[in-house]
Amino acid sequence: MSAEQAAPQRRGPWTGTRVLDLTGLSGAYGTRVWAALGADVICVEPPQGNPVRTMPPLAPGHSGPEASLWWAYYAASKRSVVLDLTDAEDVSALVRLIGTADVVLDDAPPATQETYRWLADSGEGGLGVAGIVERFPHVTWVSITPFGMTGPRRAWRSSNLIGWASCGLASTVGFPHGPPLAPGGEIGVLMHGASLYGVIGSMLALRSRDQAAANGGAAVGQTVDLSLQDFGIWLSPETGVPLYLDDQVPRPRAGNRRPITSPMGMYPASDGYVAMIAIQPAHWNAVAQWVHELTGNEGILDEIFVDIVVRREALEAVDAWVEELTTQFTKQELFVEGQRRRIPITPVNTVGDLRTDPHLEAVGWWRSEEHPVLGSYTVPGSPFNTDGDWWAWDRAPMLGEHTEEVLGELS
Repeated sequence: MSAEQAAPQRRGPWTGTRVLDLTGLSGAYGTRVWAALGADVICVEPPQGNPVRTMPPLAPGHSGPEASLWWAYYAASKRSVVLDLTDAEDVSALVRLIGTADVVLDDAPPATQETYRWLADSGEGGLGVAGIVERFPHVTWVSITPFGMTGPRRAWRSSNLIGWASCGLASTVGFPHGPPLAPGGEIGVLMHGASLYGVIGSMLALRSRDQAAANGGAAVGQTVDLSLQDFGIWLSPETGVPLYLDDQVPRPRAGNRRPITSPMGMYPASDGYVAMIAIQPAHWNAVAQWVHELTGNEGILDEIFVDIVVRREALEAVDAWVEELTTQFTKQELFVEGQRRRIPITPVNTVGDLRTDPHLEAVGWWRSEEHPVLGSYTVPGSPFNTDGDWWAWDRAPMLGEHTEEVLGELS
């Protein structure tokens, strides 16, 4: 039975594509995107479950492999198959499952991926990824590792935080006279970005494979090698653009303001912070007029301050004038009045702000899901909308929920 026949009824541009997820957190977001766009994503889990299942926060009052809210979010629309790779029958099942796949994502250490003993022990081919693609040349294998599959650091252990440090991004976060700071967020944002590029790379590989087959050539997949360090350097203009690397001029950390001009950055409100920027003369004139009306400041209206270079040289004074304005209003008041005056300004939203945001409510961003263990809960919507409504909304699978179903498809 083909993957297209066996997969759950789906819609989307990648319906009929089968993706095996052998990763933990490193591939969770990318495989969620695959599943949302119609692919049959099968999470191959050990008996104790995918490590994402143990990541807090846990749903209140729940424990065990279904309690993690991260799993509930990132595993949505996937299927779960439990295989014990110390068991010969399960090893054989995994090899056959790989043969039905179009794409496999793996985040095991490079040495492990290169020497998978279970493949050789099964009598199904040579060692590691090389043996897999030799036996199943149609498969695209995506490796997501800290420093890539080659090079002197290939065996180094890492994490999302070490990824930020190794690519230089951490050196740009923090205040001018303080140490580097960990980028915000409790979850592996760098890993998610890398896994998304794993999706892009594997989609291109499938397109190339299918075009070759259509032209009478061999339908051959690709091996895609993703390094967290490489992705981070590519992502960041502060550390990745050659201009910044070549001139050897150190860039001090800028904190929550940007020393290009003022106002530019985060400014305190009476109940939090707003982000404000005034680059264009019209923006600055509107800010200056507002400050003048509120505080009676005459100096701020001087035409000399229309020049962003002058405002940069007088950064501390201008920032103080702007703060005298912003601290007298709430975030929402600043947003509404700032928009009326055509000033680029917006609240710095907290999680609570987002959950009650009237715009997100109006566009139907939040969605409800039902789970047999967790009950009803609310999840974010899709990152884009299409006329075809491609995004799938199936709940996350319970541990091993589809093992019998998927293995039955192999017979």
